[in-house]
Amino acid sequence: MQLTDHRDIAASPETVWASILDPEVLKACIPGCESLTGSPEAGYEAIVVQKVGPVKAKFTGVVTLSDMVAGQSLTITGEGKGGPAGFAKGGAKVALAPEIPNNWASLEPFKVEAPAGCILNAQRPAAVAVRHVLGHFVPDVILGAIHQMRPGTVPAEGAGALWNIHISARPVAGNMPPDMRPQRAEVLMFNSGGSGARPTQDGMGATAFPSGVHTMSIEATEHVGPVIFWRKELRDGSGGAGKFRGGLGQSIEIAPAAGHEFYFNAMFDRCENAARGRAGGEAGLPGNVSLDDGTKLNGKGRQYVPAGKRLRLEAPGGGGYGPPAERSAEDQARDKARNYVK
Repeated sequence: MQLTDHRDIAASPETVWASILDPEVLKACIPGCESLTGSPEAGYEAIVVQKVGPVKAKFTGVVTLSDMVAGQSLTITGEGKGGPAGFAKGGAKVALAPEIPNNWASLEPFKVEAPAGCILNAQRPAAVAVRHVLGHFVPDVILGAIHQMRPGTVPAEGAGALWNIHISARPVAGNMPPDMRPQRAEVLMFNSGGSGARPTQDGMGATAFPSGVHTMSIEATEHVGPVIFWRKELRDGSGGAGKFRGGLGQSIEIAPAAGHEFYFNAMFDRCENAARGRAGGEAGLPGNVSLDDGTKLNGKGRQYVPAGKRLRLEAPGGGGYGPPAERSAEDQARDKARNYVK
């Protein structure tokens, strides 16, 4: 797989600039664009039909032109919504520079080679279909290489991929309390384990690194679907020990509301391979998925939670940094009192 592109436009800068401001030209440049109406000053409204995986969707959105320097440069920004297919957003910085200064190499195209079998060009049946997993594990690989070249500059491994969960809740026939309204709902949550300890600081608990993704409150989630959160707290003992401690994961307990059951799609990682410490630091606890009766569940795939049971998610902790013996006595005492490390 090679990713590269380079286009030569055999026209004067004046002609190219006029074409950029022409809505018909812009429409032709957007794959699947059915209509584009408006003006450069007020922006454009667009309707675009695209296929996202197996889903063909119609996106409605806006295209704006900003930061315009007449005849020289502008920024094109577009965003739209496609219903079940989600949303799309993108942009381009356009600069017309037929004669450019001595930093011209910064405008040359990049060529990316991804040999078959590498993490960016995995071959079937490699389990890399979920893009958030691929994107969140690449940084730990790169940081591990940097650590070998520049020790003391990058953090230990963290939870990596988000612990996303998609819940499909539905009522159970003949088991609905009289005061409960039967409800079907699809609920998507983003959860985080602990980040790795840093060379001079402890890791952050329940914090996605490097994405920084947050989720909505559990109260808001309970409002839109028949689910109840019995627990959502920092996970005891999940941080890896070290001179600087790894961040703590989360303990989350979810149950269907009375008279309901749900299936969930698990998208969890680090259930078997814990986040490793760095420079003598210890690994954090791996993740775990189960029911409240102790039934072990899988970290991947669609699974069932019957009425009356609770789903328990134990998100992984981050690795520690540096030898645990070098941690200050005060911090060790606090870790023990608060059950921060295993």
